[in-house]
Amino acid sequence: MLASEIRNIRLHSQKRSFIGFLKPLATTVLTHTLFNKEIVSANNVENSLDVIKTPSNTTKKQEDTNKLYPDHIPLNAFAKSMVFVKSALGSFFKPNHNIHINQLGETIPVWSNAWLEHSYKLLLKDREFDGRDIIMNEPDYRHILKEKYLYVLDDSRKYGNTLAFQMLKYLEKNKITLESRENVHYIDNIAYAKLYNKYRQSHDFHHLVIGDLPTSIEGEIIVKMFEGINMGLPLGLIGGLVSPLHLKDGYIIKQLYSHYLPTIIDLNNKMKCNFLLIDWSKYLLMDLKDIRYKLGGKELVEFSEWIGNDVRQLKKMRKNVNKIKEQEYQNHV
Repeated sequence: MLASEIRNIRLHSQKRSFIGFLKPLATTVLTHTLFNKEIVSANNVENSLDVIKTPSNTTKKQEDTNKLYPDHIPLNAFAKSMVFVKSALGSFFKPNHNIHINQLGETIPVWSNAWLEHSYKLLLKDREFDGRDIIMNEPDYRHILKEKYLYVLDDSRKYGNTLAFQMLKYLEKNKITLESRENVHYIDNIAYAKLYNKYRQSHDFHHLVIGDLPTSIEGEIIVKMFEGINMGLPLGLIGGLVSPLHLKDGYIIKQLYSHYLPTIIDLNNKMKCNFLLIDWSKYLLMDLKDIRYKLGGKELVEFSEWIGNDVRQLKKMRKNVNKIKEQEYQNHV
């Protein structure tokens, strides 16, 4: 099947266009045309630039007064809508840049606020899992593993199957850190900002618990699909449904839409909970397979046993196809 798909792609490889050239040009023009100084300043804050223009004392005091929490960047409706447009473009053209994904998730008009309100009420009403505890305790996962659970690595026989051990190994394997997760900036409600921070810091746990999914674009799309369907997350639904189009590979796009998406929908229909209700800090010394069974029954256990390897094969296929395309391009230059 791989050989057949590669041959089909090779037949179309000559249809190269200048769209790839226009993408960064269009993004640059739109960005510089639409965005005012307030938005540029917001980007500077998120990128932790060393040199940022210092506003006047009056302006700074006004900004501090408007802040609802330390990382809050208060914006008016127009400025926030411009951040949304910019981040939407950036997320499509440069999906590997987290700043665009982060901004998009926080500024989706109306939909994002409706989801936050609904999800907060869901946590308040929850009695079966950890919803109320999450509101009360405000778990922060960014440092907990390295501060409290590094000892599990010293005894793989005892802790090798625990969430803490598997998570530390997952982070090492994929060369990522929980500490790098950016705090929320644009949500104008303290309680909702804490809720969204909880989701953002849980994202890597979702990668592992769902099935050791890689951090490649294919893996990210699968996780976003799951988060969108399971949690109703707007960013998940948009990312899961739109991001595949960025791949420009007919076979992989078809697999994502016709195979993985229906499978995830079917899995969610059989699951026992919304992942937003889970405080992962309570499960760190629990067997990972038991966690999967508790949250999703045998369906999630079975799903997790094949999804990671399956997606890695998809990633390998994409790399092979890209390599062939590049070789053919070089031969025609």
